[in-house]
Amino acid sequence: MKKIVIGILVFVSANLQAQSPEDGLRLSWFAPYGTPRSNALGGSMGSLGGDLSAAHINPAGLGFYKSGELLVTSKYLNTEKDYNYRGTNTSTSKSNSTLGNLGIVLADGKKNRGYSSTAFSISYTQIADFNSRQRFKGVNNFSSYSEKFLEELYYDNAGIGAAENNYIFGSSLAFRTYLIDTIAGKNGTVDGYQSLVPISSGVNQTFDSYTSGSSNELVFGWGGNVQDKLYLGASVVLPIVNFNRSLQVSESDLSSTNATNQFGGFVFNEDFSSRGWGIGAKFGIIYKPESFLRVGFALHTPQLIGFRDRLSADMTTNTESYAGTVSASSAELNNGNTGLREYTVMTPTKATFSGSYFFASPGKPTQPLGFISADIDWVNYAGTRFYANDFDQASADYYDDLNNTMKATYKNNFNIRLGSEIKLTSNWMARAGTAYYGSPYKNDFADDNGTTLVTPSRFIVSGGIGYRTNKYFLDFTISSATNQDAVVPYRLIDKPSPIAQEKSSVVLFNIGYGIRF
Repeated sequence: MKKIVIGILVFVSANLQAQSPEDGLRLSWFAPYGTPRSNALGGSMGSLGGDLSAAHINPAGLGFYKSGELLVTSKYLNTEKDYNYRGTNTSTSKSNSTLGNLGIVLADGKKNRGYSSTAFSISYTQIADFNSRQRFKGVNNFSSYSEKFLEELYYDNAGIGAAENNYIFGSSLAFRTYLIDTIAGKNGTVDGYQSLVPISSGVNQTFDSYTSGSSNELVFGWGGNVQDKLYLGASVVLPIVNFNRSLQVSESDLSSTNATNQFGGFVFNEDFSSRGWGIGAKFGIIYKPESFLRVGFALHTPQLIGFRDRLSADMTTNTESYAGTVSASSAELNNGNTGLREYTVMTPTKATFSGSYFFASPGKPTQPLGFISADIDWVNYAGTRFYANDFDQASADYYDDLNNTMKATYKNNFNIRLGSEIKLTSNWMARAGTAYYGSPYKNDFADDNGTTLVTPSRFIVSGGIGYRTNKYFLDFTISSATNQDAVVPYRLIDKPSPIAQEKSSVVLFNIGYGIRF
């Protein structure tokens, strides 16, 4: 297998800090949360309708409503993660509870302008949860986090003044604390830069990151029903993204008693927050060729999301006898302010093809007993694009490089979801589902020797029960998601970037209560 080796030449100033391909993937590669019923069915709601999740999956499903509905749900998540980094295993866990869905459907069951019925919905749904912790460590004698700063100065051909003042969220902190130092030439000249980290003898590396926040959608949806045969729908989507990360990276000398190599270790801290608001649209159609069969198609247009990020960083380096312990912070170099950057992201296009088959009891062939449904997504992960809000050439060149990296890193792929529901009594029903989300990466991740470490994927198994009356309903769901992924703690240009294998399991408890009117 080919290994992923990605380098990005970065332009950095007091107001701009390098983004990575993962920043774009965070907005598209996840299993979207829906209503408890949708989650129990593995998310396979594309051709079913009659559920508030239709506004977010296939808005044509709103056309099945003949009466109004009010829904509120909550969910509890427990996440367990295991990491393997250069032969060392670590584990983390995180749990939290939050609002899942809040929405209302207003339906008109009377014929109007050629439609047998129409429905309008307003809903707010948390589609992705970012609350997590990544922590892994290991011994590295191949590369160092400090080389990230070293390459930045080298490829920017930075002079000493620039190295000291122009990269205030990274390289300048390393330079000011002597983690990165000059190479002296003849006659007092400077021939370049070097890292004080003794890479060949190996260092202990630790990466610890706390993330929080969520990706949410406020959706205004409409669905229409033509003769209970053809259903059409459209949604206006207002994405709301809130992401926070607190990162600590540390490296230390393998030999704590060796004071002659002028390196005891360093600690780099970074606090990052990102807020985004945007707009997008979803269109859908569902057709019933027979009473027992439904087929559907939905198109999710790219969403344009404007982001405002804030960033601060500090570093402390122990150079032992060379300069002792020295600290520096971005606040000192930026008049006490955090860094600010503004940009726009265009998310991938997604198309969903779906179908469902309804079956009946042999003794009562006119009364549906349950159904089986399936959805297939096509997602254009490689189509994610970043755009600068500042119209200067340097910013435009930077985002062109980043977008080219996105195209080189990601590919288009398919997701598959299956679900089934069966009536237990006139009021009670049982549900089950599964889903598989394929890798968005063009190549598998490999180690320094080219051996494949991980092929990213997501697999979900879910189930639940529902209780229905003419006035209200109650749904309860449990689902388990198993994920395989790779974490790139830092990216290098001149050598392969290190990879941490990540295996995680996410257990979701989801409950919802609805009122019909």
